[in-house]
Order: sequence, then C-alpha cells, then structure tokens
Amino acid sequence: MSDRRVLMNLRGLLTPDPAHAWAVDRILDAALALENGRVAWLGRATDLPAAWIDAPKVDGGGAWATPGFVDPHTHLLFGGNRSGEFNRRLHGASYQQIAAEGGGIRETVRATRSATVAELVASGEERLKAFRKRGVVHLECKTGYGLELEAESRLTAAYAELKKRGWSFDVTLLPAHDLAPEFAGDVEANARAVAEDWLPELVRRHPGVARFCDVFVETGVYTADQGRRIFEAGKRLGLIPRIHADELSWTGGAELAAEVGAASADHLMFCSEAGMKAMAAADVTPVLLPGTTLFLGMRDWAPARKMIEAGCRVALATDFNPGSCPCVDPLTILRLGCLQLRMTFEEAFTALTLHPARSLRRGDLGHLLPGAKADVLLWDVSEMLELVYWVGEPYRPRLLPA
Repeated sequence: MSDRRVLMNLRGLLTPDPAHAWAVDRILDAALALENGRVAWLGRATDLPAAWIDAPKVDGGGAWATPGFVDPHTHLLFGGNRSGEFNRRLHGASYQQIAAEGGGIRETVRATRSATVAELVASGEERLKAFRKRGVVHLECKTGYGLELEAESRLTAAYAELKKRGWSFDVTLLPAHDLAPEFAGDVEANARAVAEDWLPELVRRHPGVARFCDVFVETGVYTADQGRRIFEAGKRLGLIPRIHADELSWTGGAELAAEVGAASADHLMFCSEAGMKAMAAADVTPVLLPGTTLFLGMRDWAPARKMIEAGCRVALATDFNPGSCPCVDPLTILRLGCLQLRMTFEEAFTALTLHPARSLRRGDLGHLLPGAKADVLLWDVSEMLELVYWVGEPYRPRLLPA
C-alpha cells in the first residue's frame, strides 16, 4: 500500500542540487510530496501537481525545510572520557606531551579495551540520540580505540547491534588509528598485523558490517607506504579507503588518497596544493574538521577556499571523539566553516549535507530532490542564514515524522 503525503505550509525549502557541485535551490512558499519514505516532488505550493491535490497533508508550521545533516567523520564508540586531560591542556600541557606521558589516545584505549559490547552499545545509543536531536540523520562511525583484534572486534560487534536497532550509519574499520602498545614502537610489524591479520579477521567475524577502512597517516604514526599497503589489503576485502591525512604535518596523505581511490581524505590542515589538485581529479572528498582545530587551540585551519578553487567538493564533519573534539553539534561546525574556513553559508550547508553523503557513496542523502530519503528537518527561523548569524543560539530542528 502506497504511503503518500504532502508537506505544506512551509516558509521555504533549501536543498543542495546533486547535479551541481555547489548549487543550492531556495524555494519560497514550498511544498514537498513524499511517497513511501522518499521525495516524489518539490516546488512552490501553488504548483502542486494535480495527482497530489487529494493526498494527506502535513502542516509544516511555517518552517523552513532542509535535508538532514550527514556527518562523515566520527569516532562514536569508546570507553571513558578525557576531561581531565582537557584541563591539563588549559594549564599549558600540549597534546603531544600528554600522549608521550602515556595519556591521550592510550588512555581511551585502556578504557575501551575494558568495556563490554553491552556498555559500548549503551553509550553509543545515547550519543546517536544526541546527534539525532541536532539534525544528524546519518553518520560515518569508526572503530580505532581498541588497537588490537579482540577490542576492535567488540567495537565492530557493538556497531552491528546498533544497526540492528535501526540507527543509520556506515562503519569504518580503523585498527590503524595509532600504534598498539604491544608492538613497542615496531610500526612495520603493527602495519603488517593490521593488513594481514586484523582486517581480514574483522571482516570474517562481522560480515557486511563495515564498508570502509581508514589509516592515520602522520609523522610518528603510519607512513604513506604503510598506509598504501593497509588500504590495498582492505580493498581486497571489499573495503573502500578513507584516510586521516596531513593533520599535524604534510605527509602526502591527500596524494595517497587520490592514488588509492579513497572516498575521502580527512583533516588536511597541511594539505599541499598538489594534493588538492590530485583529490579533485580523483573525485576524493576532502572532509574538513574545524572543531578539532578549535578544540586543540591550533592556528592552522584547513584551506577550504583553496580546495574549492581547485575543484574539490569539500565536506565538513564533527570528528566527534574523546580527545580532540567531543562535539555532537553540526551547527558548531557549520558556524566554524563560515567564520574560520571562509566558506559561504551555502557552501558550508552543502558541506554538511550533500558532499558528506557523496563521500559515503550515498546518492539518496543530503538533498531533497526526487528519489531522496525523506529525512526532512524543519527549522523555525525566518531565514536559514540565522543558523550562523545568531552564533550562540542552540537551534534544534524538528524531524519530520516517518
């Protein structure tokens, strides 16, 4: 039986257009026809096709309608938190100093290794609810705080359970998030374990759960060559590469992403111009994480404008994680995109909707053109620009009921 309804009484509708990299359609006095959970038509209410005149109506309450946000880079599951470390940084300790003393990611690894699958599921569900409340309808979620097979397997099992509960997200395997303590600084042996043992076993134990794999290519972690070998191993298992690239220094991460056909290269504060051109040519999505730059007190913001000028379809993400950006709020990222990365409102909005969906190979998310999922947000504002203009306002959208 067909489920047909029309969303009416909208002040306006704002949606990116998948046919054009940065085009945003703005329709006043809009209506949206929905059928079986998908968009069937959009336009001015006065132009509603005759076939929809008698369909049940949903009152939009004079709101603006937009597609839901898509967050293409999160570390959703982990144990513990690092608020004490955050305070140490406020007192002058650096992120690198804390890590060298055994804190940082190692502290989260210890807490995560001791967490059960049930505990990980419970905390993950609360975080997903927090994202949903703020308008995020789909996420990318990484493993990576286990740094050994059994803990990474529990993280993957927890994601599998959350999927069964109906949450919408894609999973990325990231056992190469840092160097495992057990390898005592033998990076090459750690890279071999990830490529030859951990990734194949995780895919065998949890078939169909993960779509992507990731590597932290950075000075002092994994080299571009080691990342390349891990990505090639992942691709043989059907996993699409994503990459932590050029975050703290230039390591050729953007160039590597283009070489291996990655879906995205993420962070990119120190991306080279050659890397930008390579990503544009290879259709790699640069995923920029300005919340991390802010939270760590760094001075170097990712060069969004240069990337856009080079032809890249830039995306924005929260980088939600316990150490460098414990943020679940897409509006904070939208505002940083405009105020620090010098993106226009339309660019930043597209970078939180359409382009993240493209990086996840999802053509039915991030827009409201016919065929899209009916993940519609309703905003009680006069103009959508208010979301950025009123910097401190905690706007919360209404999600159109299924």
